Amino acid sequence: MQISSRGTWSGAVGFILASMGSAVGLGNVWRFPYITGQYGGAAFILAYLGCILAIGIPLLLAEFLIGRKTERNPVGAFRTLRPGSPWVLTGWLGVISAFVILSYYAVVGGWVLHFVYLSLIDSFSQKSAAEITALFGAMNANPGLQIFWLMIFMLLTVVIVSRGVSRGIETGNRIMMPLLFALLLVLLVYALQTERAATGLEFLLRPQWQKLRATAILEALGQALFSLSLGMGAMITYGSYLSRQTNLVRCTFFVAIGDTLVAVLAGFVVFPLVFSFGLEPSAGPGLIFRTLPVAFSQLPASYWVALAFFVLLSFAALTSSLSLLEVACAYFVDERRWSRKQASWTLGMAIFLLGIPSAIGEEFLSFMDGIATNYLLPIGALLIAVFTGWAMKHSERREEFAIADGSAFRFACWSVLIRFLSPVALILIFLHQLRLF
Repeated sequence: MQISSRGTWSGAVGFILASMGSAVGLGNVWRFPYITGQYGGAAFILAYLGCILAIGIPLLLAEFLIGRKTERNPVGAFRTLRPGSPWVLTGWLGVISAFVILSYYAVVGGWVLHFVYLSLIDSFSQKSAAEITALFGAMNANPGLQIFWLMIFMLLTVVIVSRGVSRGIETGNRIMMPLLFALLLVLLVYALQTERAATGLEFLLRPQWQKLRATAILEALGQALFSLSLGMGAMITYGSYLSRQTNLVRCTFFVAIGDTLVAVLAGFVVFPLVFSFGLEPSAGPGLIFRTLPVAFSQLPASYWVALAFFVLLSFAALTSSLSLLEVACAYFVDERRWSRKQASWTLGMAIFLLGIPSAIGEEFLSFMDGIATNYLLPIGALLIAVFTGWAMKHSERREEFAIADGSAFRFACWSVLIRFLSPVALILIFLHQLRLF
């Protein structure tokens, strides 16, 4: 029986928007364009789409299924399904992962808010390229400034989560996700009218198969995992607030399509701008905070373009941070019987304090990111795949799957993928992240 104080989504649309908000984050707008530039344009995109279909969607469905079946947070979910077994450690890994990731993710979210502020005060126009690229370095060299924006970002996250599932998280995503898509489309129309937009689109749409090596495939797998918020219990938590009448398969596809669409559209925005001003398409993480502001400064209506872009990026960051905080918050609401306000504010403060070292030193941020991406997420996703495919009985999976989707064919396809292909792919990702493969 569901715990009444936990809250629920108002319906399938609210759930899809919230889950899409969790999936759509900085990885879509920030990381996806530059790794696409590194690994062969359209060739990488095709590999990424294949990874989403074969690995991402089966895992996403598995997390939704576990959450809805148990109506609990990750720890409570595994404890409910296999009481007294070590599988509960998988739930704990999810809670810890979300806690760790949000501590440094909020620092990067603070960077985005700082650049929203720089855009508001028109810091890019009529400046040299050297002056613009120095803005990011100046921010990094100012720990007090980074801690300030970290605090603001965490305050925004905590205020929304403390309002509850429907009134807080769902309402926030209902506002931010449509605005995110609207801003993305406006920027897309603008970018396609720049001088060398055709060159950028050709780079993006022309497959460079020579760059699509084993490393590129593994990067595509890792990006699919990170982009869909898999392996950290976020989708288990969101699935736990879902109505029993909701079609899980349909919702899973909508979330995956929306997430992928944002990533691809971001590429269509970034590459025309990059090529129009002779910038480097594989410039790495600095593409967003150093390279693109230089392009913005040379565009007509540069003030509004820069502001729209960084507001878009702030929405992407914030919608993901809501799900990360909610994972830990749900544990204390479910298992410790804390009130939502107590859980969100206490955990928000703890995550803020844990994030301070990442704000003070980028080396610590990289260290925390390495722990999360190299260990926590791949191991978490692998354990969820193995649990769903092998520890859960066939009848358990079939019963939950069939509640709103009775297709035996779709269930058989999903079962094969989650039992065989997903675990193998996740082991390869893990070995690749450890530089062993």
